[in-house]
Amino acid sequence: MKRKMVLMSIFLLILTLHVQSNTQDKGKVAVVYAFNQEGALLRSRLALQDSLFVKGRIFWIGKLANRDVVIVNSGVGMTNAAMTIQLLIDKYDPQEIIFTGICGGIDSVNRIGDIVIPEKWATHDYGYYGKEGYIPDSIYVILAGKEEISPILFFDVDKTLLNQAKSVLEDLKLKPIGDRVPQVRIGGKGVSGNSFIDQKEKREYLKKEFDARIVDMESAAVVQVADINGVPILVVRSCSDLAGGSGSETATEELKEFFKVAADNSASFVLELVKNLP
Repeated sequence: MKRKMVLMSIFLLILTLHVQSNTQDKGKVAVVYAFNQEGALLRSRLALQDSLFVKGRIFWIGKLANRDVVIVNSGVGMTNAAMTIQLLIDKYDPQEIIFTGICGGIDSVNRIGDIVIPEKWATHDYGYYGKEGYIPDSIYVILAGKEEISPILFFDVDKTLLNQAKSVLEDLKLKPIGDRVPQVRIGGKGVSGNSFIDQKEKREYLKKEFDARIVDMESAAVVQVADINGVPILVVRSCSDLAGGSGSETATEELKEFFKVAADNSASFVLELVKNLP
């Protein structure tokens, strides 16, 4: 009898510790980026409390703008980003995810340094190659709260976070590009794929086929994973280049010149957004 009581006490203690461990990881805002430079400003403002190395990724836990956050570098590309987001969700069960970084401008209204926050994302290199060339296709998934598989071309970011992003504009201070202060555009479409776009023809194709404002190499994947898990997500991107569409300058040359200021502007927006989250 005494042995059973001891075993029961041990079981209850383990259960309590497990619940406490899970509880302390909940409620955090997750901030994710792909390149180290994209997270440099955010990491410098983080009051670090703990860190954890999981499957090649370091998760930094602490306070950012007085909010409990977990920050992680996803790595570049669709697979790295998707893997990291799922690890993040499984471990920390964040209340929302914000992905930040640079991008290539597609819509001709964009200029270098401008921040674009699309309301939906598609994978531009997922499709079918046949006799008539390439045809984009939907991705078949079961979204959170659904029971049946659905074909999805564009995955949606969270509407509440999208609206909250609009409240950031009043207090936002961005680094200028030359004499010009970058603009913020909220809404429209973004596309992602495992290729760096530095070609005018491809840029024009992405605008015509998807009506895309910007292109990058991670966001569609992370939005897809977040949507399937039912976690609110928002993507904040700043144009470091114009995807091969700005005359004689190549996107690669523009990227080298404007990477840091674009990355810092995107991070500055995220800092204000985190500060204003309810």
